[in-house]
Amino acid sequence: MEKMYTEAEVKNIAQECQEFEHITSAMGYGGSFINIAPERYMRRCPDCVQWLGGSCEIFLSELE
Repeated sequence: MEKMYTEAEVKNIAQECQEFEHITSAMGYGGSFINIAPERYMRRCPDCVQWLGGSCEIFLSELE
């Protein structure tokens, strides 16, 4: 079961993360219709390929 983190935690850490890659980009969708509109786009750790259900080492090290 995935631990619950605050929205502020997942946003703030993602904003600073140099390894952040949105899952839609990693899947090769680029400019397709499933991308999030720019005005609604937010970097959030759960939307990153590194997230792995909350076991991202970058995220966990930032919490310490």
